[in-house]
Amino acid sequence: MKIDVASLRAAAVTILKSCGETDEGAATVADSMIMADSRGITTHGTYLLSPIRKRVDANQLPLPTRATLAEDKGCTAVVDGGDGLGAIAGKLAVETAVAKAKQGGVASVLIRNTNNVGSLACYTEAAARQGMIATMTCNAAPAMSPWGGAEPFLGTNPIAMAIYTGTDTLFSADMASSVVARGKIRKAARNGETIPDNWAMDADGNFTTDPNAALKGCLLPMGGPKGSAIALFVDIFSGLLSGSRYARDLKSFHAPEGSTGVGAALTVFNIENFMPLATFKGLMQEYIAQMKSLQKAKGFDEIYLPGEIEQNRERASRAEGVTLDDNAVKAIDELLEGAGSAQRLRK
Repeated sequence: MKIDVASLRAAAVTILKSCGETDEGAATVADSMIMADSRGITTHGTYLLSPIRKRVDANQLPLPTRATLAEDKGCTAVVDGGDGLGAIAGKLAVETAVAKAKQGGVASVLIRNTNNVGSLACYTEAAARQGMIATMTCNAAPAMSPWGGAEPFLGTNPIAMAIYTGTDTLFSADMASSVVARGKIRKAARNGETIPDNWAMDADGNFTTDPNAALKGCLLPMGGPKGSAIALFVDIFSGLLSGSRYARDLKSFHAPEGSTGVGAALTVFNIENFMPLATFKGLMQEYIAQMKSLQKAKGFDEIYLPGEIEQNRERASRAEGVTLDDNAVKAIDELLEGAGSAQRLRK
């Protein structure tokens, strides 16, 4: 179904407020979810409303979210997420990092004691649009084995990068350090689909195409030992250094098994501390033009900037409506009914 963005956002805000979040907090989280859904990254979108409701009902998600600056030292800071909604802690981290980078050139803000933060591009792009280059990492519950192992130790541990370009289209990459995000395996399991045989292993260490067996086993790192090294770095930087949980101590957000203990790390570079922003914009436009003018490989009509396809998809979704499957629409309508709202996505 095509769902009007305003209607989907209103539904998300209503559900989040019924869970105990403030108006401002609900709007922040809803915007993060809508961005993900609009780009087709539904595993990080309004799908998360259901686990949020379940955690609230199980008294394992204290709302409203009380994210605070636990430490604030020069060009660094630590945000304590209050075990609340990750997007609110993420927004505070971006605001803090950008303000510090405008003063000192570079800033790093770590986040501890939070939950699923959604798509990291939401935060790196928010910084990049303000004339910055930004990177962000985040750890997660064990789902992947380090290279050579056969049992979960690391999360999918994504890393995101965004660069100001001077146009509406940013350089923006956001990727899991596993071959695939675990949410895609959950989605395949929900839809009764198989998965490629290079995504995951079962509990016995065998490659599998069964998503349910994969959920009981572990994911594989992208690029073998290279992805494994990145995932370990992300866990240490985002979790261990921030004072949050790491490795096997993290818990899944998708089951009410206790606080997740997610950590994240955002680093922002102020371009104007290195060269005039206008100069950088001109160089970036020339760089992108050269890249796009290269000879195309067979089967390709265009060379895209990282994140360009997703940003184009978001613009189309905001104009034409967000595509959600029937199960997703049904789940949101059931949550609206449970919240006592007369609003429904399915007319």
